[in-house]
Amino acid sequence: MKNYQDTETGQLFAFEDGVDPFTPYNRNIPVTLSEDIKPKPNDSYVWHQGDWIKQEDAPPGYTQPVSSVPAYNPAWMAYLLPYTAVHRDEDSGLNVTLDQVNGNSYAGNKLAEVVAILPLGTPSGLPALISYDGAIAIPQCDDFPSNVDGIRKLNEILCSLLLGGVHTEVLHSKGLVIGILQDASRLFAFIPSIHSNLRSNSASISERLSPLMFPRVLMMADIQEAYCQGQQVVKAIHNFSPFFLLNGYTAMVYRNNSDALNNLWISVEQLTEHLWVEHYVKNKRAFPVRVSKRHEYLKQKNQLNNIWAKQELLLLSKIISKECHEALRQVRDKRNNLVHDGIVPDSQTVETLWGALPELIEMAAEIRPLGMRKIWTGSANNWGIPARTNFDEWVELAKKL
Repeated sequence: MKNYQDTETGQLFAFEDGVDPFTPYNRNIPVTLSEDIKPKPNDSYVWHQGDWIKQEDAPPGYTQPVSSVPAYNPAWMAYLLPYTAVHRDEDSGLNVTLDQVNGNSYAGNKLAEVVAILPLGTPSGLPALISYDGAIAIPQCDDFPSNVDGIRKLNEILCSLLLGGVHTEVLHSKGLVIGILQDASRLFAFIPSIHSNLRSNSASISERLSPLMFPRVLMMADIQEAYCQGQQVVKAIHNFSPFFLLNGYTAMVYRNNSDALNNLWISVEQLTEHLWVEHYVKNKRAFPVRVSKRHEYLKQKNQLNNIWAKQELLLLSKIISKECHEALRQVRDKRNNLVHDGIVPDSQTVETLWGALPELIEMAAEIRPLGMRKIWTGSANNWGIPARTNFDEWVELAKKL
């Protein structure tokens, strides 16, 4: 093993014996390497103009030097969950056989191949990429300069798919994947996961059986259609935050009822405010006299800023239906019980709220029907105990301990 030092940054590079880093075979290796190593005295030193200097001796406005080697096609990435196979058409599946799974002889590198794109509408003009195994990648460029920006945009994409009728799950910071577009055809991830293990044929047989033999299959056209509708919603409602709807839905699926109610209710309040400003206030004079009278009464009582008052006037002006208003009334009470008394809502309350949201979104965005109406979240997602149980051994073990 031999070490070299980058004269631009002071960074050390190690190569196996016999490897010549000056041979131009790898575009990721700096051409500014030197065999002369200048050791860093301690952590209080920084690299400046080819040598180490003390931090306090650095010139005003000093910043750490950056290598002149570009990062080729870096990407922020997230995976569609559960494990998903994205097909271009009916005949484009990999058709992995049980013998290939058992023998670990399937073409793992094909799982990472890019099969679809989604337009992002950003200054760079670069689209999102989707691989066969459901990885969504956006470029680490000036459009999304930090991991926070990457997470925000990926959640917007995932929420757009959800609005269009595709089950997706929220991306939190710990789930963000750093990767690249490799060989102009595949998405490579630097962070280990079941996806990367399957791509490299390094997953155990128990890990590879279910995703390879029984993946959720999505057609490229269905993904693009769902994304297009979801993007129309996101662009039409200026104060809509995709994260809260997506996070609330994910929490509902996993029966985290408190988080689900809180996040979905934030979406309700955003949608209520949009309907209030864009559909009620701007058309207030066109509504019947009884609406005006109720409006003036609530105004005199200084209650117009209350969410329930706005929802009542949206009902009276027939912007929302009686069924939607009644669902919101019931859920609002449960949400107040959660906030003020710590009473955790039941699943039915959350599902009632989820059922009312499509109408609010359709009215606010003036787009209908939304694909999200097809997503069902009933009791099938609620795991229960087996019909018969026996804990005799459990009891005996507890006695011994």
